[in-house]
Amino acid sequence: MQNAAFKKSSSCSTIPCVATGAFCLGILLLQCFPLFTPVQAQEFQPQKFDKRILEDAVKDQEILREEMLLEQEILREEMEQIRLEIQRIMKEITLAMKDEALKLKAELEGLQLETKVIQKEILGILEKSKKDFIAGKEEMQKELKKMREEAKVLTKDIKEVLEDQKAIWKQETAALKDSLVDAKKEMDAAKILESTRSSFSDFQKENQLVMAESRSESGSVLAEAGNALKQSQQDYQKEAKNVSRELTSGMKQVRENLQRGQRAQRRDSKNANREILAALRTGKSKRITELKQDVNRKKLQQKRDNRSTKKQTQKRKRIKRTQKRQSILSKSRSKVLESKRAQKRTTQSRKTQKRAETKKKTIQSRKTARKDSAFKGSQDKQIKDQKKTIQTSDEGFNKEFGNTGIRKIEEKPEKKKPAPDEAEVAVASLPNASTQTSEESSEAKLSRFSKNITNLKKDIKNSRGNPGALLAKLGDAYLEAQRFMDSQKDENERQKLLDLSGNRDLLLGSYEQAAWAYKLALTFNHQKAETHLKIGKIYDEMEDGKNALMFANLARQIFKRSHKSNQLKETQSFIDTLNAKYENKSGKKIVPKG
Repeated sequence: MQNAAFKKSSSCSTIPCVATGAFCLGILLLQCFPLFTPVQAQEFQPQKFDKRILEDAVKDQEILREEMLLEQEILREEMEQIRLEIQRIMKEITLAMKDEALKLKAELEGLQLETKVIQKEILGILEKSKKDFIAGKEEMQKELKKMREEAKVLTKDIKEVLEDQKAIWKQETAALKDSLVDAKKEMDAAKILESTRSSFSDFQKENQLVMAESRSESGSVLAEAGNALKQSQQDYQKEAKNVSRELTSGMKQVRENLQRGQRAQRRDSKNANREILAALRTGKSKRITELKQDVNRKKLQQKRDNRSTKKQTQKRKRIKRTQKRQSILSKSRSKVLESKRAQKRTTQSRKTQKRAETKKKTIQSRKTARKDSAFKGSQDKQIKDQKKTIQTSDEGFNKEFGNTGIRKIEEKPEKKKPAPDEAEVAVASLPNASTQTSEESSEAKLSRFSKNITNLKKDIKNSRGNPGALLAKLGDAYLEAQRFMDSQKDENERQKLLDLSGNRDLLLGSYEQAAWAYKLALTFNHQKAETHLKIGKIYDEMEDGKNALMFANLARQIFKRSHKSNQLKETQSFIDTLNAKYENKSGKKIVPKG
């Protein structure tokens, strides 16, 4: 464009040079031929010739200015188009980044929920171990109490034995005193003094021997009882130490296993996050390269289109120049003729409008006169017809109803209800053979649920559009898995399934995960009332009345806006049941916030 403008400016600059040269040549000719008569000098007019050349030069300059302005406007329009396309591309990139960020947030929240579930399981195991430890302590304390009671019983028995022996000793001492009294009486006699002395010394010796034997027997019994108490205490201490060592070793093993599981989960989560980030980076790089390629293609197409448009504009400008030059001459004549013709047309149209209005008014006046005359005649006819119809109706009424005025109702035959189809009855009576034959095992069902959950997660990661439907399906899968686990009433079978899921790394569902998936689906579609109602039912099963009522009321509002009566009735009945349920439990009616 700049080269074309330079060529045009050079071609236009030659015109005033030629004009100045011609002017100089005219002056030289006048000087060379001074013998012209004054009449001839008056006929020659060089000023008019100069004015035409100047006018042509001015017109060419104006044309060049207009072309330059047009080119500037075209360039501005092109720059605005480029800026708008760049803005659109940037908006697309930002939207793609936002979608990917939402996907990452959803995945991270899922991982966080899984880690919370695992932490809850770990806390449950620790609580069980604490309870077992407390039960062992209580058993040991009970055994200690029993041992103490036995020791008390032994001490009581020993005391009773000692008291019995003291009573015996008292009886023997009383007998000895009696015997001594008798001996003193006999000693009065002189004959028996010597014999009594010897017998008394022998008796004393025998008593001393008996007392020594009884004392040795009681000491041996007391020593045996003390040794038994010491041995029982030592055995109890040894057993308590062994039990405490076993409990501490079991706790250490449980802690080590839990720490190992946590480390493995952290590694798996880190690897999963790394894979997700790598996939996102590769997706971003691919998307950026695709966008760059699209931009380059669009730029090439724009350049081609601009070239073609420039050529077309140049042709149009040339045509316009020629048309302008021709139209300048023809406009002055055509404008006068067109103005005269327009005046004639306006006058004729006004005249025709006035004639049409006068005709319409005359026609309307005639129609109104005719209608008035016809209306009066029709009123007279209606009065006569009414009199005739009253007479005929009285006669017909007397014929049909009689004097009483009550018509006899004809009894219609009752319609027989169609009998149910025999084939349908047979189908209804048959047992559910398909359920009996095609029952899946609990392990196969559990593996099927985990496969469904993993496939849905992969689909959500790979999806580029709106993942709301996939998230709703994921919530359904989590709910099915949790309900399947709740259906297993036998605790042994349930524990087997949990152990199997831990060994095979199978994914299980929960109410929290299902509610999380449905909430993520609502972020993509807020006006989905069915998901609101599902979340409310989940919170009802979790016995969370406030959240259940909140989501149920949201579903009711959406159904009311969309005018769905059946679903609105179902939600209203569900809300009434919730109010009755939680009002009976707490004694106060729960009103959700907002």
